[in-house]
Amino acid sequence: MKRRSVFKSLLGASALAPVAAAQTPQGSNQPTADDAAKFDLTTADAVATPRHKFFSPEQYQTLERLCDLLGPAYNGKPSAKQAEAPQFLDFLLSKSPTERQVLYAQGLNQLDIDARLQKGKAFAALTDGEAAGLLAPLKAKWTWKAPAEPLARFLREAKADVMRATVNSKVYADAGAGSRRATGVNTYWDVID
Repeated sequence: MKRRSVFKSLLGASALAPVAAAQTPQGSNQPTADDAAKFDLTTADAVATPRHKFFSPEQYQTLERLCDLLGPAYNGKPSAKQAEAPQFLDFLLSKSPTERQVLYAQGLNQLDIDARLQKGKAFAALTDGEAAGLLAPLKAKWTWKAPAEPLARFLREAKADVMRATVNSKVYADAGAGSRRATGVNTYWDVID
């Protein structure tokens, strides 16, 4: 069938829909042209376990908690978790060089191991106060030279990445009332209106 014929048949069908609807008696159970399939919509996370691109489920939970601690909501701006920084970092790390992947995997594993040894529970289950001791390397004075300790180096990189992912997210930009000037470092990729 030619493309022209398909368009003619589609136009004819759309023109007949009001006529067919007018012929349907009132109170009839017959569907009309205005009826549409109505489905209950759910988010994918509500019906299935999300599949991560790089992190294991345990590492991802640790990353989510770390994002909560490093990027809390403030002054009407969304938190790192609300800005979907963990999802973005999961994607980013899946495409990153091996050295960076190892840094994150080992860093998240070390946080979880330290939490279990010191507090008796997973890092994801720690309160803010309990987690503060494990994040102590972030209190060290910043220098251009990266820390020698692997956990401190990971925490420093993770903090920068979480902040960058948060302030460059669409959610964060939308919280700035449409002003790109209010969106952190102004590198958000969305088209300017």
